[in-house]
Amino acid sequence: MSKYLKHLVAFASRLLYYAHKHKLSFDKAFQYVVRDMKDKLKGYSLRRFYEVSWRITLDYYKLRFLERKIYGANKGYRRLVMLWLSFFGEKYLEDLKEYNRVRRKYVKSLPKHIVFDEIIASVEDRIEKLAIEKSYPLWFTKLIVERIGYIEASKLLDAMNKEYYWIRINTLKIDYDKALKLLEAEDVVFEVDEDLWYMLKVIDYKKPLYQLELLKQGYIITQDKASAMVVEALKPKPNEKFLDACAAPGIKASLIMQLTDNKADLILIDISRNRLNSMVKLLRHYGVDMNRVEILLADSIHRITRSRVDKALLDAPCSSSGTIPRDPAVKLHLDDISWIKRFPKIQYGLLNTVVEEAEETIYATCSLIPWEGEEIIEKIVKNKPNIILEEPLRKGHPGYSTYSIAAKVRRFFPHIHRTEGFFISKIIHQP
Repeated sequence: MSKYLKHLVAFASRLLYYAHKHKLSFDKAFQYVVRDMKDKLKGYSLRRFYEVSWRITLDYYKLRFLERKIYGANKGYRRLVMLWLSFFGEKYLEDLKEYNRVRRKYVKSLPKHIVFDEIIASVEDRIEKLAIEKSYPLWFTKLIVERIGYIEASKLLDAMNKEYYWIRINTLKIDYDKALKLLEAEDVVFEVDEDLWYMLKVIDYKKPLYQLELLKQGYIITQDKASAMVVEALKPKPNEKFLDACAAPGIKASLIMQLTDNKADLILIDISRNRLNSMVKLLRHYGVDMNRVEILLADSIHRITRSRVDKALLDAPCSSSGTIPRDPAVKLHLDDISWIKRFPKIQYGLLNTVVEEAEETIYATCSLIPWEGEEIIEKIVKNKPNIILEEPLRKGHPGYSTYSIAAKVRRFFPHIHRTEGFFISKIIHQP
């Protein structure tokens, strides 16, 4: 095996380790591996390392299934990378002279010869087969099928294996029409969203978006449309006072200020000092008037503010299961169901406090799991007689129909809205 291919295998293997064992995002894991292997990567373009690692991460559960069929057990990460190179890597590596030779040699060394399509066809349970084909944990696949049915679940899981690019024009720093012209000059092909005038769906681009000077200058911001819809549910108006209970990294806070022309007042809370420091820098970079922003280092599970605010936002920490189109490493995090199940207690504790802070509260999670959405809302409504639900938005899809509050909440789905998966609800606190 050539030095280049060895480094590629080592790179992808280490990225899987970081993402799986330490529950890092794909991009963070990528950065860690680049740091670890910086001497070995000198002179190489990292584009292929990124793309191959992305595809392997997406195919993680498919590869684990393949590994069990061939070896009888799961072990480590390098073996997964080699299996991917051998069974699925041709499209991405066929230009490498040594690739076909390495693949043939590895396949010949396998303890069992198999044809992938044949072993998939032999799986009798259709939900298990769906989980393997789309590469998701079985428990998660079953859960989605139970909530929306097999056909819709198949479309949803397939859509989450694709990337969707949305950008927001930051009118705090640039004129809208000027931004459109500059994007066109950079050969970015986009569609103006029909619902949100400041949101653009990126169709194609000549160079990676992160290299755009417009992005570096804060004139445009990468933000998913569903994330922007969370802020739209607040219906922010000038001179209103907002509490953002889990504010970092600050993207939604910056949109509140954009929609109010920097005339809102914000109380931004986060439990991490480092995240708050990064958020302050980001907000300044995006042109937010920091004279109208109060920053608090605190845990929002405890009441913080001395007086009530007009509106509160709780975009709660969650499994991030709806963000797979943007971060395939989340798939690996779903392998640890005990880790996933710790979030509802945190979410309910936060919401139980935050609803007392404001007349209106938007509760949202970038999750497809009902434990983090509908079930939290049903519980809070049951336990707090002084609150009611209102529909947060006209757009979006109702919640999962198996829940009594489904019509009063909204979900955004990748296969329907071409966004990340999001849950959004609106709670009114009655005197």
